[in-house]
Amino acid sequence: MNEKQHIEDFAARAGADPDSVRTLGSLGRYLLVNPMSDEVALLARLGIEASTCVKVDLYWEHGDVWFVQIQAETYATPRSLGIYARLAPSGYVNVVVVAPERVISSDVVTRVLRDVAHRSLRADRLRDILQPL
Repeated sequence: MNEKQHIEDFAARAGADPDSVRTLGSLGRYLLVNPMSDEVALLARLGIEASTCVKVDLYWEHGDVWFVQIQAETYATPRSLGIYARLAPSGYVNVVVVAPERVISSDVVTRVLRDVAHRSLRADRLRDILQPL
């Protein structure tokens, strides 16, 4: 897949579930795959406890579309705290972030995406295995 296809895929996913899309101003927008710990109404509807939100996967549209996985440190064991990235076989940039929090909330997601954006990650420098940034 190329960037144009990534954007078209994101638009289709967003159209199918517009309630899962969040906007971050200049950081673009993201589409959630998993709920966050502070989405009280959604968690209640799904019968999920906030304490189980130890990982959040999302598609992040900010020019291209990247697949981002944010994991609590306890979930990611044995991977250390930090940011990792690879170019997945699907053609998406895959970013994995291991955060020190016990659960992943919207504040954690926003902080992580800001941090990743400030690192100026270049897809053309990535390999097909996760590497620390």
